[in-house]
Order: sequence, then C-alpha cells, then structure tokens
Amino acid sequence: MLASLSLLYVLLPFAIAGLVRASPIHDEQVREVLAGRDSSLRPLTLGRREAAGVQTRHLRPMEVMLKRDSITPPDVGQIANFDGQDPEPIRGDAGATFLSNSNHEIDAQNPDNVAAPTTDAGTVPNLKWSMSLSHTRLLKGGWVREQAITDLPPSKDIAAAELRLAPNAYRELHWHRVAEWGYILNGTGRISAIDDSGRSYIADIHGPTNGTDPDIYYFPPDVPHSIQALDEGLEILLIFSDGNFDATGTTFMLSDWLARTPLEIVAQNFGVNVSVLANIPQKDPYILESTVPPPPFGHAQDQAIQDPLGTVPSPYVFHLSDQEKKVGPGGWVKIQDSVTNFGVSSLIASALVYIEPNGMRELHWHTNDEWLYIISGTGRATAFAGSSSSRTFDFQPGDTAVFPTSYGHYMKNTSPTEPLIFLELFKASKYVDFSATQWLALMPTQVVADLLGIPNDIVETFKKEKQIIVA
Repeated sequence: MLASLSLLYVLLPFAIAGLVRASPIHDEQVREVLAGRDSSLRPLTLGRREAAGVQTRHLRPMEVMLKRDSITPPDVGQIANFDGQDPEPIRGDAGATFLSNSNHEIDAQNPDNVAAPTTDAGTVPNLKWSMSLSHTRLLKGGWVREQAITDLPPSKDIAAAELRLAPNAYRELHWHRVAEWGYILNGTGRISAIDDSGRSYIADIHGPTNGTDPDIYYFPPDVPHSIQALDEGLEILLIFSDGNFDATGTTFMLSDWLARTPLEIVAQNFGVNVSVLANIPQKDPYILESTVPPPPFGHAQDQAIQDPLGTVPSPYVFHLSDQEKKVGPGGWVKIQDSVTNFGVSSLIASALVYIEPNGMRELHWHTNDEWLYIISGTGRATAFAGSSSSRTFDFQPGDTAVFPTSYGHYMKNTSPTEPLIFLELFKASKYVDFSATQWLALMPTQVVADLLGIPNDIVETFKKEKQIIVA
C-alpha cells in the first residue's frame, strides 16, 4: 500500500504537467487565434484564462455579482438592468452567468430573452423577426428584403418586404394573387394601375415630410401595377395578405410571362412583328432603371394615358397626413380600413400608432392576427397565449412581430425620451380590438372587485371609454 502511494506521488506531477500541456490554450493554432482577437473575448476554458492574457469575467466577488443584478424585491416584471455591462441570464436568485461566449449585441437588444420576467411561463413560440436578419436581394436600381412564413412561422396571414428604389428606377409591371398594401417609409414615387373594369389610375406618393405622416396605398388581388421612384428615390414597407408569399403562383411578372410564351404568340397578341420583341428579358429584372427620367413629383397627370373608360373611382392611395388623430393620454393612433375611411382596402386593416416616452398601448386583443412593424423607437410587449402561457419580447426599429388571434398583449415604450412609432396590420376589412380596461369598467363592479381582490372604489375609476394608449 505504501509503495503504491509513493508511486502515486511520484507520477502525479507528471500527470498534471501532461494535462496542462494538453490544454487547448497550449495548442499553437489556438494561441494564434487568441493573439489576433480582441482581448475582451473569452478563451476556450476558464482554467487557462490568465495563461492567455485574458481577465476572468465571471468568477467575480459576490458583491460585484449582486450589483449587476438590479432586479430586487418586489420583482414586478420590470426589465432586467445589467448596469451597462453584458447581459447575463440572472434574475434575482435564479440563473447563472455565461461561461461560454454569447452574442452580447443581440442579448442587449433582447433582455427579456436573457432574463425574462417571472410572469413569463409555459411555451410560446417566437413571435418576432428583424428585417436585419432577412436576406437582401441586390438589384440594378435598388434592393428588396422580405419576411415570409419561413422566417416567422406564426405569421400565416401576412408577409412583408422592404423595397428600395433608386431615383427613377421602378418595380416592373406585375400582379399578385393576394392584396398588396404599402407604407411609404421615405422618399417620393409614382404608382400606376388599372382595375378589373379597365379603368386607369396614376398617383404620386410620398414619405414623411416636414413632420407630416406619409401616404399608404392598396392594390386588390390581381390588379396589375407598377411603382416608380422619383427625385431622391423611394423606400416602401410592402404588406401582402398571405404569409406564404414565396409560394409559386403568388406573384406574376409581365416580362417573365412573355418570356415563357412562344414569341410568335406574343407578337400576334400585340399585333407586331416578331423582330420587335427581340429584347424581351429572358429573366425578369424585378427592378429596372428608367431610360428617361419621369416628370417630377406632383406631375403624375403628365404621364397619364387617356382612358376611354375613365379612371378608377375609389383611390388606391390614402393620405395619412389628412387623417385626424385619435388621441389618448399617452399618444395617438390613426386607423384605416375599408369600413371606415379607405374603401378599396378590403383585405387589409391598419393603424399607425404613436406612443409618448414611457407610454403604453393598453392591454387588448384582436379578432384577427396582428402583424406589427417598428418604425422608430424601442418597445416591450408580453404575449398571453392562454393556459397560463406568456412570453415577453423587446423591439427595435425594423423589427416585425405577430400576435395571433385573441392573444392578450400590450406595447410599452421603453424609452424615457423618444417616442415609439409602429404599424399594426390585419388581414381584415375592419379594425377591431377589445380593451381590458373598458371591459372591466363596464362589468358589474362587485364581480370585478371580487375577482381581482381590489376595492370597489378602485374599480369605479376604470375608464369606460377605450383609451387605446395610456400614459
């Protein structure tokens, strides 16, 4: 026995030395990688941090750890505050620090993914997608990137795209089997179309100018149309009334159609010689650069073709700047739908929402899936899916999201200084929502007081009119 112990003491230092030599930090290639990286990047193992010249970040004194965790009792579901340092999956006495790498930029934008409020429970699928994660298709004269059901599976009713057109470039002639709704993010442009009676339409569109709200437009399914940029160019948020927008048989390009049809048939159809059609593109260009600059903004009629059947009676363009705001205690909203004010938009109802700093879109739900797009500012929302399930999300500009039918939710402006501006979109002819506060205010007082365990006089202060946005 003593001989065995003596042998162990003799071999132990060599075994430890072998382990040290076996460490990944002592691998020549790993050393090269670490030497070329930012010194704040974590090495591969905790045990060799100092050997790699990197300070240990997570093995900190307890007082530092406590300072970093700003969620203190009572935890009422507030956003975790990491005191300006990298987010950690810690909330109160739950969780633990990262020992491996994490994408801290994404973590910082989504603190409720890293350290969710204790009110989150159950399993709720991801309901958020950032346009910055979408593949951008670069074309001569612009670009396009989209969010379809393959990116955000819960968004079955609506797909979206951001389209950028350089000055004078235009989206080629095309049509869709679904409705198209557009919000002008910036710039100026011109749309043209015909309706199912062969009546023509042409109009100019503009983004936010001099503090005014932009234009929106709507093309019903199968209406052929085109969009051209003017002046400094154009950027549009496009909405389509089907989440599976990339499916075959959804979008039809004119040039693609003609290229897939025998040329002699095309020539006979148009009453021209085959040689005239020699330059038809064999692959649809999607975006084209104009060979001749169009008339400037405000001169759409200079391009109008005299139509013997007249013009479209119901305008395809809606000027948000002409609409009155519905003002609440913490901001305002402008609602558009075919029942109220935008008659042609029978498949898409919408709302432009403005929330003041620290204000909130009230607790509510809808009879259709709500698709949203963040234009400016930062926000936070919790989706309640029923059956004791909920999940909280954080939002920045360019984010999209969907709250499925009947999911209870809110939208809180998380900035103390900047407004939150976003769009709500629905595949519906009418905008419909139910307010939690209004509901409770109009129920028998004692019923609400008993359920929530609050005094009757508190229940009586609840607003009987829908607030939409609260301070």
